[in-house]
Amino acid sequence: MDISIVQSYIAILPTELQEKVSELTSSLPLTATVASTLPDYATITSVMNSARSCQLSAYDALQQVTDSVSSISLFNNIIQAQATFQYYSIMEVAATATDSSVKASLLTQAAEASEVMLHMFNEEAYYSGNYPSLGGNIALLVVYSFFFILQVISSVFYHQWWFLTCWSCAMVLEILGYIGRVWSNQNIMNFNAFVMQLVCLTLAPCFMMAGIYYIIAQLTLIYGEKFSVLRPMQYSLIFIVCDIISIILQAVGGGVAAGALSVYQSTQQGSNIMVGGLAYQVFTIALFQCFWYLFFYRVYKSYKKNGDAEFNPNFAHIRERKTLIPFIITVSFAVILIFVRSIYRLIELAEGWSSKLAVDEIYFMILEGLMVSLATCVISFISPGLAYGRNSHIYIDKRPTTTFGRKKKNNDDVDNDEKILGDDNPIYSDDLDTESADINDDQAYYDTHHE
Repeated sequence: MDISIVQSYIAILPTELQEKVSELTSSLPLTATVASTLPDYATITSVMNSARSCQLSAYDALQQVTDSVSSISLFNNIIQAQATFQYYSIMEVAATATDSSVKASLLTQAAEASEVMLHMFNEEAYYSGNYPSLGGNIALLVVYSFFFILQVISSVFYHQWWFLTCWSCAMVLEILGYIGRVWSNQNIMNFNAFVMQLVCLTLAPCFMMAGIYYIIAQLTLIYGEKFSVLRPMQYSLIFIVCDIISIILQAVGGGVAAGALSVYQSTQQGSNIMVGGLAYQVFTIALFQCFWYLFFYRVYKSYKKNGDAEFNPNFAHIRERKTLIPFIITVSFAVILIFVRSIYRLIELAEGWSSKLAVDEIYFMILEGLMVSLATCVISFISPGLAYGRNSHIYIDKRPTTTFGRKKKNNDDVDNDEKILGDDNPIYSDDLDTESADINDDQAYYDTHHE
C-alpha cells in the first residue's frame, strides 16, 4: 500500500481530529510496511499474525470510510498494530542473539517499545487503562440489589411512598452503575459501559438526598414548627428543587461529555457542567445540614429545660418510640457520608478524568463505594417507617397558602392547621399517598387523637 494514500486521509480530517492523529503517530511514525516473514516461535507468530491481519484490515477499511470518527478509530488500530510489530520484532532478534551486550541493548529497545504500547493503550482505554475490580464491583452490585429489595419491602409495609420513590430510583441507578463497571472489566474500551457507570453513579446520591429532604419536614411536624427556621413543606420545596437543578446539571454535563468523547473531541465543556452540578449539590447538602443541626439544637435545648412539654402533643406517640432517636442519628450519619462522597466527586471531576483520584480505584472504592453503601445500609435497617411506626401517618400540608404563609410560632397554631382534616380542603397524605381508603383511615386516626 502507498503510504501517501493514508496521509491524504489525514489532510481531509477536521483540525481537532488531525491533532488526534498527530498524537497517535508522535511516538511511532506511520508506515505501510508489513512484515512478510514471521519467526518460528509459536507465541510470537500468533501475536504478529493477529497484528498483521488487524493492520491490513484497517488499511483497507480506511479507503472506504467517510466519517472522521471511524477514520480516527482505524488510525488507532493501525498504530497499535505497528507498535506490536516493533516490539515483537525486537524480541525476535533478542531471542536469537548470542552476544550478551547486543542482547542487553535489544532488551532495552524492547522495554522502550513496550512503554510505547502501554502509553497508547492507556491513552485510548477508559479509566486510563486501569481495569475496574471485578470482585469489588460485583460485591457492591450484590449489596445494592439486596438493599433495593429491602427498601421496597420496608417502604411498602410502612406506607412511605415518597421515600420509596426516591430511594428506589437511587438503588436502580447504583445497580446500573456497578453493572457498567463490571461490564468495563470485561472490555475496558467499551464506551457505553464507561458512560453508563459514570452517569448512574454520579446521579444516584441526588435521589437519596431527595428522600432525606422530606424527612426534615416530617420531623418539624413531630416536634413543632417553633423550633424550625422554615415551615415543613418549605424544606421539601426548597431542597428538592435544588436537588432537581443539581440532577439536571449533572445529567446534561454527562451527556455533553459523553457526546464529545464519542467523537474524539474535548470533554472539558461537559466536565465543567458536571462540576457545576456537583458543586451545587455540595452547597445544597451543606446548607441542609445547617438547618438540620440548628433544628435539633433547639429541640435539645427545649427538652433539657421543659422535657416533652413544648413539643407538638399530637405526635407524642411517635416521640415515645425507641427507634426515633436512633433514626435521627442514622439520617445525620448518612448525610455526612453522602456529603463526603460528593466532595470527593467534585474534586475528582475538577482535576480531570485522568487524575489520580479518577483512575486509582482505591479512592473510588473508599470515597464512593464505601460511603454510599454505608449510608444505604444504615438507612435501610433504621428506616423512616420503622422510626414512625406503620400506623403513624404524618400529614404535610402542601397547600400554597400554607407552604408560603407565615411560620407557626406555637403548637396551638399547628393544632388549628391539623383540624382542617375535617374540612373540605384537599389534604395529601405523607409520601404521595392519595388512596381514599387510607385517607379515611387516617382521618379516623386523627379524630381519635385530637379529641
